[in-house]
Amino acid sequence: MKLYKLTFNSLSSISKLPDAQTIFGAVCCIISFTQGEDVLERYITSFNTNNPLFVHSSMFIDTLLPMPKVGLISIDEKNKNMSSLSEKEQLSYLSHLKGFKKIRYISYDVYKDYIVDSRFNDLRKDIESNKLKIENGIVSKTNADYQLADQLVYHTNKETNVDEDRLYYDNNQYFPDDTKFTIYVKTDDIKFVKSVFQYSQYFGFGSRVSVGKNCFELVDVDMIQYPKSNNEVLLLSKCIDTTFDLEESSYTLSSETYKGSYYYSSNTIGHFNKFEEGSFMRITENKEYYGRLIEADNGKKIYHYAIGFVI
Repeated sequence: MKLYKLTFNSLSSISKLPDAQTIFGAVCCIISFTQGEDVLERYITSFNTNNPLFVHSSMFIDTLLPMPKVGLISIDEKNKNMSSLSEKEQLSYLSHLKGFKKIRYISYDVYKDYIVDSRFNDLRKDIESNKLKIENGIVSKTNADYQLADQLVYHTNKETNVDEDRLYYDNNQYFPDDTKFTIYVKTDDIKFVKSVFQYSQYFGFGSRVSVGKNCFELVDVDMIQYPKSNNEVLLLSKCIDTTFDLEESSYTLSSETYKGSYYYSSNTIGHFNKFEEGSFMRITENKEYYGRLIEADNGKKIYHYAIGFVI
């Protein structure tokens, strides 16, 4: 399978960048409405083979990847450093450590120069010596020009036959106007991928599309090549898989209950524990992707995307 980068513009405010499961739901909806149920069935059943029509990642800011879930300073080293410091120096040292915890993303150059070869000690040293910059939770070789911001937005729901208005809120994320966004895809049929994602601006990725949120326009498709380690992979989507060497991996887990969409079936699909994006997994077998599509039947057949897209 070839690796592609799909680039998007945002056409609206954003609740949050969609993960791979959210994108999968939108893909199924787009295929169903624009190409029909037969094509949707062909897409779904292709996951039962070793060569699905395509697999995709979560969405990221263009040129950025999730920071690997690797502790740059071990607990033993932290304790050793703390024991040799005065009380005042300990506070300064703890403040210094917080900077590492706030890292959310890395630039592609950092991935290529440090992560592929697991040079995490060098990564830490170069951050501490200011060879690399941390700005807005992003590690890069130059100051990252991304002013990431979250804001809760409050709304009033005016209902008939109700004396008081009902207050509710949702989240907005803000980015510079010229920010591009990326979804990575592996496929042998990029024409089919384009036929789906060209409609993304009309269907959106996620909730509240009907009120003008979470709409993205496909603007570019590029075939790319990323360097890859022989022993580890970086997850770019949440994943359920039992073949990783967990003792040699660095990861975090999300634990969530998922439901189907309201228009199709709001029944609960299941409660899943998944490796999160940025998990740095030691592999026992080199594959294009890990995990699987999970099928549930709660009156209607529903699918959950638990496929780990990796580089």
